[in-house]
This record gives sequence, C-alpha cells and structure tokens, in this order.
Amino acid sequence: MSQIFRNVPLHNMDFQWWNPTRIIFGNGKVRDLADDLGLDWQFEGRSRACVVTDQGVKGAGLLDYLLDALKGSAIEVAAVFDRVLEEADREQVYEIAKVAADAGADFWIALGGGSVMDACKAAAVLESNGGELEDYVGLYLVPAETKPIICIPTTAGTGSEVTWGAVVMDRAQKKKLIIGDYKFIPKLAVLDPELTKSLPRHLVAATALDALTHSIGALASGDRQDLSNAIAFRAVEMIADNIEEAWHTNGENLDVRSKMLIASCMSGIAFQTALPGADHGIGHTAGALHHLHHGLAVAIANLYVMEFNMKEVPHVYATVARALGVKDDGLSDEALGMKAIEKLRDLYARVGVKFRYKDYGFPTDVATVEALIEQSMDDACMAFNPVGISRTPAFETLVRRCIGV
Repeated sequence: MSQIFRNVPLHNMDFQWWNPTRIIFGNGKVRDLADDLGLDWQFEGRSRACVVTDQGVKGAGLLDYLLDALKGSAIEVAAVFDRVLEEADREQVYEIAKVAADAGADFWIALGGGSVMDACKAAAVLESNGGELEDYVGLYLVPAETKPIICIPTTAGTGSEVTWGAVVMDRAQKKKLIIGDYKFIPKLAVLDPELTKSLPRHLVAATALDALTHSIGALASGDRQDLSNAIAFRAVEMIADNIEEAWHTNGENLDVRSKMLIASCMSGIAFQTALPGADHGIGHTAGALHHLHHGLAVAIANLYVMEFNMKEVPHVYATVARALGVKDDGLSDEALGMKAIEKLRDLYARVGVKFRYKDYGFPTDVATVEALIEQSMDDACMAFNPVGISRTPAFETLVRRCIGV
C-alpha cells in the first residue's frame, strides 16, 4: 500500500467513519427482497411501502420487476410515485411526501438513479419532519430520523444508495439544495446488476464518470483519510478497467456491469466521509443554471480542478494516475498527476464525452459565466477542496475553462 500512497503522513488524525447501510449484491437479488426484509430487524413491523421511481425505469420494465417480486409477500405496495424528473425537483419532493403520508406508508423503496434516490430521501425527510425543505438545507439539520429507506440503484453512478446526502433542484431559484444528515441514510441497498442492463449508452458514460469523479474527489478531499483512500483508489481502478467495455457492450456483459455497480457503491462510501471539492461545487451550479447532466458537469469540471489543485496535492493526483494505470517511470508526483489528466481526457473521448460545458449547450454569455463563478463559490462542497476557494483570477479562469470561454 505504501507504493500506492507513497507512505505520506496521515492527513486527518481525527475523523469519524459512518457506514451503516446494509448492502446486498447479486444478480436477481431484487426477487429476494421480501424474504430479506423479513430477516432484517430494521424493518420489523413495517409492511407498507411507498415506491419512488421515474418514467424511464418504468418504461424499461424495472418497476414491474420489483412489483412482481413483492406480490404474494407480506409487503404491500401502498403507493407508487413514478414521475421523478431527471434532476430531483423541489416541488416533486412535496408531492412524494404527501403521496406516502396519504397512503400510510411506513417505509420507502427508491428504484432508479441518483435523482430518484435523492428525491426519495428528501421526501422522507419532509414526511417525517414537516416544514419546508429549506429548513434542512445544510448539514445535520434534520430533527427526527425518517422512516426506513431501501435504495435499489439502476445506474452505476451516484452511490446515493449508501450516502447521507440528497441534492434537489430548485428550478425557480436556479440552484441546488443540498441536505446532509445521517437521519435519512438508507438502511438497505440492493445492488442487482440485472437492473443496469437496459441503461442507454450515453447514461452509462455519464453515470460512470460521476462515480469516477466521486472517487477522485474523495482522494483529494480536505477530509480524506486512509479508510476512504483505500476504497476510492480501488473504485478508480475498477471504473478505469471496465467503463469502456460497459459502454460498448450495451448491458450484454453482466460481469462488467457488476463491477461498475460495485465501484459506484464504493465511490459513494468513500465520498460520504471525504466529500469532493470544487469539481462538485462548480458542477452542482452548472447543472442548476442550465440543463446539464450531473455526471457530465462534475466530470468535466474535474479535468480543470485537478490542474487547479495540482500544486497543493500532487501526491494525490499521482495516486490517481497509478489507479488509472499510468506507468510511474520515475516521474515526479506533479508530472504523474498531469499524466492522470491526460489519461482521463483519453478515457472521456473513448466513451463519447466532450471536455467543455459549451459543447453541451451551456450558455457562454457574460451574465451566465458570471453567475457560475459567483454562485459556485457558495456551494457546500467548496469547503472540502484542498485549495481554498475565493474569487481570485485563478478561480475565475478555472470556471471559464470548464465552460470553454
């Protein structure tokens, strides 16, 4: 391990590790869900589920797959909300909370990608605590624990099935609301690779790069420590080794999809205790200002954030290079870190991902550029960037490079 991390001094001498989510992995495991719940004390006495999903998942037949698995069991599906938008929406969160409350649901099942899982988490907070969603924006502001949440991811991307965060879009204000609290961390995550077989190619790339950016961000985080380092390093390796095959085979190779799903979960475990920095701060804001997939927004930003941070944490990005398979060749940490960025650019290109926001239609007018610079500085993730964030010429240049202006 010292060859990987170069035996650098501990970054954090004091930290907490919290990962209470039970994880079940395997092909077809959704079919065993009712039996698994019967053996799980966390769901004792609970039998009425509110299922949260989206139209894409429903159209792929995955909602029916889940409902069929629960038929004839002790679990009753009390309500289904199947209209979650591509970006979890503030107004929908209120709808979901009301649907669950009206149905008398006593636990939650989120079936979908990151937006579905985050919408479900936020709705669970509202349903159990009342008030306004803004009351809980920030860290550790949720008074009461929510009813138990089960997450069943259908993408290999966000890792939300094991994290204590939820990100919700406020479309009226053009900003993302970030809630972080252990009161709503999922009790159970079911990783069933069969559910990822129908994922379209463009989403395979975007979600995989989201997971990759999570792990790189965790390795560079101001809260990084050796537990998160080890998990994040292995996740980077697994994604780098399997993303192209996952992208090319369109779900035919379940072994590869399995590895991607595990790596995504590992990335979630790593970054919930070592939060990412400016890549997510800029990416969150870009997604709020303009319709830009979260995975693409953070992955593109990461290319330029790594350069921005390089002088401060070259050994971290040298570690990333090794995880990506770059040969050391006696290079300095900084030179090796720059090789990591080159490797990432090559990887992005091979799965059809471009390097600038404007290539995805992001506006380049002065007002939008200014809004991205100014608003991104307020994102909660900025506090975890290894280089302090303030409005400097270097930071302005960083944001402009992300856009491509």
